[in-house]
Amino acid sequence: MMGDLCDANDCARFLRSTEGKRHLESLKNQLLGKRITDVTFSNEVFGIMTTLHLDDGRTFRVLDLSLTVETLRDEFPEALEEEYYKDYPERKPEAPSHR
Repeated sequence: MMGDLCDANDCARFLRSTEGKRHLESLKNQLLGKRITDVTFSNEVFGIMTTLHLDDGRTFRVLDLSLTVETLRDEFPEALEEEYYKDYPERKPEAPSHR
């Protein structure tokens, strides 16, 4: 997933801001000392979302850059093509005949 310099600058500003630090500390505290009891995945259009299910009943959603749709297309083109033709078998090109 590619962003531009404005995106990077806003992330840097958030990381150094008091409010950003407070928010990240809150997220950290929600995770520290917890045990992951399950992991599930869901289609969120822009990619696959990972949801961590914690032992206190909370869930924590994570966007892993390896699961963005752009990365999936780059890393797994054969798998996507195979599944595409399962959805649309009538669109699969005929295999060339070997004589």
